[in-house]
Amino acid sequence: MKVLVHWIRTLIYWLQIYISHIFLRLRFPRKTFIGIAMDGDLGDMVASEPILPALATKFGDTYITWICHPKHFPVFAYHPLVNRLLPQKFTLLTHLLLRSHPFHHLYSLHLSGFRTDSMTNTTILNPKADALNLTLTNYYDQYTLLEVASLLADLGKLNGQPHVYLDQAEVNLPVKGKYWVIHAKSNEGMRDWKDESWIQLIQYAIETWGIQIIEIGHVNPLAFDHPSFLSLVGKTTLQETMKIIKGASFFIGLDSGPTHIANAFQVPALVLCGSFKNFNIYHSYSGAYQNPEIAHVLFNKQGRAEGLDFEQVKNALNAIVHKTQKYLEK
Repeated sequence: MKVLVHWIRTLIYWLQIYISHIFLRLRFPRKTFIGIAMDGDLGDMVASEPILPALATKFGDTYITWICHPKHFPVFAYHPLVNRLLPQKFTLLTHLLLRSHPFHHLYSLHLSGFRTDSMTNTTILNPKADALNLTLTNYYDQYTLLEVASLLADLGKLNGQPHVYLDQAEVNLPVKGKYWVIHAKSNEGMRDWKDESWIQLIQYAIETWGIQIIEIGHVNPLAFDHPSFLSLVGKTTLQETMKIIKGASFFIGLDSGPTHIANAFQVPALVLCGSFKNFNIYHSYSGAYQNPEIAHVLFNKQGRAEGLDFEQVKNALNAIVHKTQKYLEK
């Protein structure tokens, strides 16, 4: 009975989306209606942003509906090319939309098997990804996240600068003047660096350059206390976090959603990376973070990011700070 109710609720939601977009198409008959389904991570969504202007260029006058988890709505809440944000209330929604949808074009940016509906044990497939031989075990072998998204959106391989648009409201910070931002904990622990190494690096940066550092994130703040260090872990909304990142003069982070946001704002950075699942070396970023004059993406070529040596990270930090933070030079 629970499975049946789950299917009925999903079908009702799918029907609501279908009918509402049929009426919108009648209201705006000259527009090309595009649906984009991405129930992925924050970084995937930010990295995929350049497909929006590319789709607008390809189709002209567009009405774009982006379907994702509501917690990620702030990423595109003020985007000039996103007309509607819809919550991915049910994992099965994409499963149904791929069979029948009200758009002129629907693009699913999932790879097959990325999501499975726990109630019905239905694995969400993507025939387009399968036809391109893009799978969860090979997508990072030769593509960035943007290239994966653009291929799935029939745009070929794009390389462009992601953008995030914000409102004008300011975030009141107790920090005055220039500051750096760090993000030390990813959603998946396999991407993380050791806490003791982070603390050592923060101490080094404060002692060397006299800068102020703000830590962002959701959970597990670093156990560190210093007058020049402020932890806002778990204390800010996504919208506020993005504004804090935008205002930073430098960013240090992992391969994570906040790092993709820093890339969107072209904040100079040091990014700590290592092997991820079956990928030893991979390239997540397009735009600014492909430029070594703006960011140093440091890989542990022998394993996960946690294995990066402190001296190696310190030397990389010195080099990229020297390139990008001229105001610190005496």
